[in-house]
This record gives sequence, C-alpha cells and structure tokens, in this order.
Amino acid sequence: MGYITNVATNKNRILNHIGMIKQKAILLDASVTKNEECLCRSGHIELQLTDKCTLNCTNCHFRGLGDHTFSFEWLDNIVKFIRPSAITLAGGGEPTVYSRFNDAVLKLAEIPRLKLGLITNGTLIPKGEWVKHISWIRVSVYSVENGMYSGRVHQFLDVVLNNIQWYLRESNIPNVGIHFLFYRKNMSDILSFSKRMYLRFKDDKENFGKVHIQFKPAFIMARPTRLTPELHKENTELLPDYSQIRSVLTEFDDEFSKDKNFKVFLQTQSNFSLFDQLANGYLDELINITKVRNFPLIKKNKKNRCYVCLAYQLIDPNGFIYPCLTLAEHRLKEFSLGH
Repeated sequence: MGYITNVATNKNRILNHIGMIKQKAILLDASVTKNEECLCRSGHIELQLTDKCTLNCTNCHFRGLGDHTFSFEWLDNIVKFIRPSAITLAGGGEPTVYSRFNDAVLKLAEIPRLKLGLITNGTLIPKGEWVKHISWIRVSVYSVENGMYSGRVHQFLDVVLNNIQWYLRESNIPNVGIHFLFYRKNMSDILSFSKRMYLRFKDDKENFGKVHIQFKPAFIMARPTRLTPELHKENTELLPDYSQIRSVLTEFDDEFSKDKNFKVFLQTQSNFSLFDQLANGYLDELINITKVRNFPLIKKNKKNRCYVCLAYQLIDPNGFIYPCLTLAEHRLKEFSLGH
C-alpha cells in the first residue's frame, strides 16, 4: 500500500527525529532543565474510545468490527504513564457516543500542556464541560445518496451542519475543520458543498477565520501483504476519473470568476489544491497503490526494509497500541506494540 511505499520503507521517517532526540538527550544529561519529565513524554496519540457509531457508512474502514469500548479505567494509564503531548479522539466508531465522553475528556485534560483534538461525524454534541479542553475539532460531512445520509435518514445532514455552526459560534474551540469525503458518485456535490459552507459562514466576521475545509478522496482499505486484483478493481471504480476532476476544476474556475472572495476562501482555508494535484498525476498514484505488482516487499531486494516511528501511536477500543493507523485498522494483535 501507499503507507509501505512512501512511509515504512523511508528511513527518513525515523531519521528526521534524530535531531530532536539528541537535543533532548543533551538537556537530560546536563540537567539544565527543571522539566525533565516533559522531555521524556511521548508524542501524538490517536485514541479510539469506541467502535459504536450513529452512522452506517458503506466505505468505513472500521465498519462491522463490533461494539468494542475503551475501558474508562485505562485512561489512568494514559495520564500517569504515557503522558502524550497531543491526543486526537477519533474512530473506530464515533467518539462522542462513548458513554462517559465528558468524563474521559476531563480525565485526559489532567495531562499538563496537552493539546486535545476531536474528529467526529457531528451527529451529536455531548453535554458537559469537555469543549473547554478541545484545541481543534474536525467534523466529517458526507453526501446524501439515494435519499440517505451515510446509511441513515437524510435529515442527519441538517443536524450535522447545525452542529458545525454551534461549534463555530458557541463552543469557543479555536479551530473548526470540515472534512468532505469524495468519490466517483458524489463528485458533483463538491462545488455545491463548498459554496454552502462559504455562504453559511462568510458573514460571521468573528468566527469565519476558524473554518477549514479538508477534501479527502475515499479509498479502499487493504492489508499491504494481501492485495488482490478484485480489490484493485474496487478501488479504481471508487475513485473519480480524470474527466470528473477536470470538470470540477472547470466549475470552480467559473465560480471564482464570479466571486473572488470565494476563491480566496478556498485557497487559504481549504486543501483545494488537491484537485490540481489529482489532475496532474496524483490520481494515478492512488490507483496504482492497490496494484499487486506495485507492492515493494514482494521484490527479492534486501534493501526494502520497514522502519517504525514511535512519535505517533494509536490505541484502539480494545486497548492495543499500534505504531500507525494503517496497522491499527486491521486490528491484528501481532502488529501491536502492546496492550
């Protein structure tokens, strides 16, 4: 998979941390800091509180894994022993359906100088003081397809948009991201979605700058060592084609000529440049990722080695710790670092 090709076999993934490691080692050896505990802290952790979800997305990588839930008592181990610098609460399932979500955030907030973020589908807002401890939030928005919103009633879309507005105007969370997943069947929604977000918030001068839109192509999840022609075909049919991408760019150019502020908004507060990248070859990269012959570790070449960076970790609802999202999505205990 792309993770193997671009990350795991790239030793710079590890080497680019050596400077930081050496600097911390010098400070510790010289005892020139009063905050030695901070120097030894882990980096970024993604914590999946539950596999339960309010939606039923067909292309969800975690769909059908069950209703596993992270034990509240295990949070003490994160606070006392792991003490990360940053935590992202994500899925798995939908983190806000965790029965003790507010208590969990307050518990994690005991970690000094912690940056805490939330990735949510935005279908509900738990009660409590948890929002005071969130540094950023990203709300996923999907398309209405065949009268359904991600496998549920289409009215969920209005609920999500209203909740985004609440996060933006009432929660005091510094940064509010909006994540739009696109694929071949909903490419025509990209422009209308972008305009809808822009028009909904552009007159809110106080909060408009907090908004950021992330466009993300849908992708078939696969174990790198188990690529099949059938899976590659499925991935190719899910991703958009070049004609659709060019059409999206043409439609946006037309809108940009009518409203320059809309253009500035997308250029500064979104990853809209992704569509130019897709049109200029990145789509081929996504398509080729699942080609069996492109998997590098099947080559008889001893130079292909994997490297693991522990600056980032993921903890699943069963309590297993993985070094990266790719491995965690498969829930294989042999890929975990421990429990």
